[in-house]
Amino acid sequence: MNPHIATALAVVALAWGAAPPAADHSHSQAATSHTGHTQQPPIAPMHAPSLHAHGAAVPAITYEELRRTTEQLTAARHATTKYQDVRVAEADGYRPIGPNVPGMGIHYVRGGSDGRFSITEPPILLYEGAASSGLRLIGVSYLVVSPPDADGQPAHSPFPKALATWHKHNNVCVLPDSSATVDLTEAQCTARDGRFTAETSWMVHAWIWKDSPTGVFSPTNPLVN
Repeated sequence: MNPHIATALAVVALAWGAAPPAADHSHSQAATSHTGHTQQPPIAPMHAPSLHAHGAAVPAITYEELRRTTEQLTAARHATTKYQDVRVAEADGYRPIGPNVPGMGIHYVRGGSDGRFSITEPPILLYEGAASSGLRLIGVSYLVVSPPDADGQPAHSPFPKALATWHKHNNVCVLPDSSATVDLTEAQCTARDGRFTAETSWMVHAWIWKDSPTGVFSPTNPLVN
């Protein structure tokens, strides 16, 4: 199994279990010639429907949703500042699960959640680096229990659907070494002393400590090695 998927499966199951493409705006800009004079763009014909060429539609989101999301992520940063020192995270019950996966880093998981969502108490912390040279906090991950909506996303999402895309996994077997697979039946998983989860909870990453060029809620961060 792909190590990216295996790590994600193990993390979600043990815990308790994209950003939309940016609109391609082509705006005509005034250019400056080598003489230093501003060159005005050609005037559009009067019959042109618009002076702007728009690409993909901008996701529907309100100012209030943006304000609320900014508030939430600011609160999350404030609450997790202490976890920049991984030793504090370990003292609070977070444990590393899986390897350092490019694009996701190392998942530190705190199990025993009762399914209650808390913006200031993420069940998963994301780090990059190595223990020998020091780990750096790069983000958090949230889980939520909710029935699916008609769009295939959680019906009760704490973040605007235009910003955050959640995912889940089915038939996950987490083995004693914390590796995961979806290739075993429940009986086979149990026979190998594994923990079987028929369906995980919803999961989303939030890159609040290391910006992701693909969005704060993107499944992976291309800048994480």
